[in-house]
Amino acid sequence: MYPYQPIINIAEICSQHGLKQVVLSPGSRCAPLTIAFARHPEISTYIIPDERSAAFIALGMAQQLNQPLALLCTSGSAGLNYYPAIAEAYYQQIPLLVLTADRPPEWIDQADGQTIRQKNMYANHIKASYELPVDYSHPDAVWQIERTMNEAINLCKAYPPAPVHVNLPFREPLYPPENFEMKFDKSVKIFKETKSVPTLPQNAWEEILEVWNLAEKVLVVGGQNRLDTELCDGLQSKLGIVLIADVISNLHPCPIDKIHFQDIFLANKEIQQKLGQADLLITFGKSVISKNLKLYLRNQKPKHHWHIQEAGNVPDTFKSLSRVIRTTPTYFFNNLAQKQKTKPHIMGRRLAYLNSWTEQEVSFINRLILPIDFSKNIADIFETSAFNEKPLSELEVVSAIMKNIHHANLHLANSMTVRYANYLQLPSNSSVEVFANRGTSGIDGCLSTAVGHALAQPDRMNVLIIGDLAFFYDRNGLWHNYLPKNLKIVVLNNHGGGIFKMIDAGRVPEADEYFVTKQSLKAERTAIDAGIEYFYANSRSDFQKVLKIFLQTNEKAQLLEIETYIEENMQILNEYKKI
Repeated sequence: MYPYQPIINIAEICSQHGLKQVVLSPGSRCAPLTIAFARHPEISTYIIPDERSAAFIALGMAQQLNQPLALLCTSGSAGLNYYPAIAEAYYQQIPLLVLTADRPPEWIDQADGQTIRQKNMYANHIKASYELPVDYSHPDAVWQIERTMNEAINLCKAYPPAPVHVNLPFREPLYPPENFEMKFDKSVKIFKETKSVPTLPQNAWEEILEVWNLAEKVLVVGGQNRLDTELCDGLQSKLGIVLIADVISNLHPCPIDKIHFQDIFLANKEIQQKLGQADLLITFGKSVISKNLKLYLRNQKPKHHWHIQEAGNVPDTFKSLSRVIRTTPTYFFNNLAQKQKTKPHIMGRRLAYLNSWTEQEVSFINRLILPIDFSKNIADIFETSAFNEKPLSELEVVSAIMKNIHHANLHLANSMTVRYANYLQLPSNSSVEVFANRGTSGIDGCLSTAVGHALAQPDRMNVLIIGDLAFFYDRNGLWHNYLPKNLKIVVLNNHGGGIFKMIDAGRVPEADEYFVTKQSLKAERTAIDAGIEYFYANSRSDFQKVLKIFLQTNEKAQLLEIETYIEENMQILNEYKKI
């Protein structure tokens, strides 16, 4: 007799909660639940052999779908390979239902194969960890399994969403008998949560408006966030705010003036002093990339700092937090625009403060070595570019791609790639949404995350720009049978970690060997192994020839490798940032 009906019903519970995609990795100990997911008629499964890549692919899918995704592996070290993605999902507030098969408890620490201490193994980076019973003979054990799975899924979804871990110890036999007919119990226990809409009472608005109506210098900083047109509508010019928008904030479509190049001009301490202290800083979203913005706000502490967030822990990133407003940014700014009673002379001073920031932005733009009119076709961009006087650089490549992709997701790998993009920014009319693994900011999983997005949204192009070390580190993200044709990968191959040449590490004699980690690999063989169409360029003329084909062809997944030199990239970037 196959004893696993309560486990089989986990697949039905997931399905009724809307978890229709499951990412699996092969293994025996997880066989009872793997087979249940594989045979469930409403669930799609993806078998990804490398657990680390599998977890990042699941992360990308869950982020794109904006709903939980189930992730299942066997016992032992397999689950440990999930940890980087779990930490990233925790800090990016992405819901993952993490299911790990385990040996029965009596065999832990008894030198049995594939057996480690799995209980609470993700304790520091999850909302909760559950352990299912190993014996299902008593009705209360069945009730416990069903109740636990409902709790885990609901908790995973609740704001702020985050990973939840369920550990499942299984005894043998693990595989069903031959000709076993698997049935899913449609009447399995289900309970769901109804989400409330967070609003602010009148007395809270009175306290907010008391400060707001008198604030003459107002900064609004958007952290990492999904593209939200309704939020953009709320960030109106009538507020008189200085809106600072990192590329990962996805605030580029907002129909008001924005500050994009703060990370460059705030490197100048004289400019920091000139801009001075804000009366009010309002923040929302997750992390910001701009190091110089962080330093400026820590050195020039605002008189008031409000952070808008529905629930959960709020970090004091700028060391000035004075109020947490428990609602959504969209609700807050839309209502603020209606409720404010700012007097004309205060609004005039706000606009003067905005002008002082805009002057710095315009002053930098006027000195750009890049063309700022990207409405022309690709050939015209190259013909008119001041880059023509210099070798092909990574900055030029990232600029050309950002300005010539449309209706796409843009994925930016960590280290230099995401920084290049933040130095450049997207035009206001761009329909591109930007993603980056800035929860933990590691290079692991950047490729796999983009693969997950492409799988979850097959009708939208996904463009990943990634450095060579991050690409080779995560190339197992291409080792599976589901490679999506809507994936385009741009590998910036300078044969090492160029970022270490641009920080203090670049000055020490050990830099090349111990930090830059010079390597001689090229991406062509990886592309061939994965069945990806391959393009290559190491000069401007080659890049000009292949870029248009690369961006317009959509028959299969593609990889464009750009080979440049670290030292030349450094020189051009330093010229670009010169103020």
